[in-house]
Amino acid sequence: METTARDGIYLDSIRMDIHDMVRELNENVGATVVQTMAGVKDRTSPYKWARPDGPEPRADVEARLRLGYRVWRTLERAEGKHIALAWLMGANPRLNEELPVLYIQQQSSREVLGAAEAFVNDTYAA
Repeated sequence: METTARDGIYLDSIRMDIHDMVRELNENVGATVVQTMAGVKDRTSPYKWARPDGPEPRADVEARLRLGYRVWRTLERAEGKHIALAWLMGANPRLNEELPVLYIQQQSSREVLGAAEAFVNDTYAA
C-alpha cells in the first residue's frame, strides 16, 4: 500500500467522529465484530456508540476501535468489504494462526497492521 494511502487512512481514523466511525464499522463488519474488537461484553454497546447522541466509549476502547478501523479500511480499500471481513475473522499465519480481530482487541498495532499491509501488498508469506 502506498504511503499516501496509509497516511490518509491513519488521518481519517484520528479525525473521524467516534460515533460515525462505529456506525461505519457496524454497517460493514457487523456489531458482533465491533464488540469483539472493542473487547466489551455488552452486545448493545456498538449500537449505542453509533448513535450521534450516544455515549462515547472509554479511552482504551476507543483506541481499539480506531485501530480496528485502520485495519479494516486498509483491507477494504484494497480487497473489498467481504474479503476484509473474512481476513479479520480468519486464522492468520502471520499472527500465529490467531484471529486478527483479537490482535486489535489486544492493541497489537504493529503486528496486525503489518499483517494487513503484507496481505494487500501480496507479500503474505508465513
